[in-house]
Amino acid sequence: MDQIDKKILQCLYEDGRASVETVAARVDLSPTPVRRRIRQMEDGGIIRGYRADVDLTACGLPLTLLVFVKLQSRDRATIAQFESRVRSLREVLTCTLITGSADYLLTLRVADMTAYNDYLRGVLAELPGVFGIETSVVISEVKAASHLPF
Repeated sequence: MDQIDKKILQCLYEDGRASVETVAARVDLSPTPVRRRIRQMEDGGIIRGYRADVDLTACGLPLTLLVFVKLQSRDRATIAQFESRVRSLREVLTCTLITGSADYLLTLRVADMTAYNDYLRGVLAELPGVFGIETSVVISEVKAASHLPF
C-alpha cells in the first residue's frame, strides 16, 4: 500500500459515497487508476464494506456501556462457546479480547438503565462461562474516529 492508496482510503473513510471522480480529484489522479486501486483494495479485503454513520441516540439508544466480562475458565471450549454466543447478540456492537483483570470488553448501546438491567440479567449473565461482569457507563465521547491513523 502506497501513499496514494492511503489518500484514497482517507477520502472514502470521510465519505464512503464519494464518486470515483471526486476521489480522483482529491488524490490528483485520473479516475481509471483510482477505480482500479479501489477495486484492488476491495478484492484484497482492505476495504471491507461501505456503511452509513448512524446516530444511535437519534434511534432511541442514547446510552453507551462498556461491559468487562471475566470468564470462569480460559479453556478453548469455554472461549469458543462464549464468542459464538456473543457474535449472535445484536445489542453487542463490539467484543474485544483484552488483557488485564477482565477477559473481554463488550460495547453496548441501550435505551436506558432499565433496559440494560434487563439485558444484564436476562442475557449477559447467562452467557456460557461468565464468572463476573463489571459495567462502566460512557458519560461522553470525547473523540470518535474521523480519520485513519496514517
